[in-house]
Amino acid sequence: MDIQLAEQRLFVLGEKISQEQARARAMDKRVSLFVSGLGTLLIQRPKAEEIELIGAQKRFEPVWHVVCTTRHVYDRTRKINMPAGGPEVKTITLHGEDYPVVNNVFAINVLEHCQEENRQQMFFDALTGQAHELGSLIGGVKNEITDLANFTTSEAALIVPPEVRASYVVRQVMQPLLKPVQADVVLEESAAIEVIDLYYRPIYAFEFHWKPKDKTAVAEFDGVTGEMRNARALLQKMNIPISRDALFDIGADTVGMLIPGANIAVKLARVAIDRKK
Repeated sequence: MDIQLAEQRLFVLGEKISQEQARARAMDKRVSLFVSGLGTLLIQRPKAEEIELIGAQKRFEPVWHVVCTTRHVYDRTRKINMPAGGPEVKTITLHGEDYPVVNNVFAINVLEHCQEENRQQMFFDALTGQAHELGSLIGGVKNEITDLANFTTSEAALIVPPEVRASYVVRQVMQPLLKPVQADVVLEESAAIEVIDLYYRPIYAFEFHWKPKDKTAVAEFDGVTGEMRNARALLQKMNIPISRDALFDIGADTVGMLIPGANIAVKLARVAIDRKK
């Protein structure tokens, strides 16, 4: 099997809302953060002036985008039952060969020339490994990161390392495509990992304190979609160095473990993003 391995790229998604815009939205929504579970007891509901903003955070969270394809070209023989012209037909001669007719049916062997091509595209939350419909995220502005060290040090934000590596998500995408074929002769068998991209999307988080009840709540906004979600707390800064090898762990030596098979030839199109010139 021939395997094409694409260049593994890293992007940061452009912001559609700024941190200040997110902050204004959070201030407007701060009361609703504490309302859940209070029922209809209006006396327990917080007042806006009782809630203060005590913390803010900008961070970049990772999302995997993987596209894989497979191609099989093969021949196989198959027996086909064909109807005869009527009950009076006892034998059929085809290309000089006689075929007996039984119950008005005769069987012939044919050689089928087959070609199968399959493609799978998936997006994964790189923190949980869950597949999501995140295609809309990458349709806007995005900038490729060629210097990872500069990205992690220049951004005044928390860069969250992925919990799920490239090898895991590629395996999830490839497995449904690697189905065995019923073939007498396999003429071509190839796979292509066309896209292995890691996207960082901006997230804004704001922590509020409801002073009379001494409760805290966090509102988070996706900087690309503008969607709001509730969270328990701000993420703590992790002293984990982020390197290219920590993000992308797929190479010629690991493809064989992802795609088991004999006589695998891996053709690399990958260039280390930390070493681009």
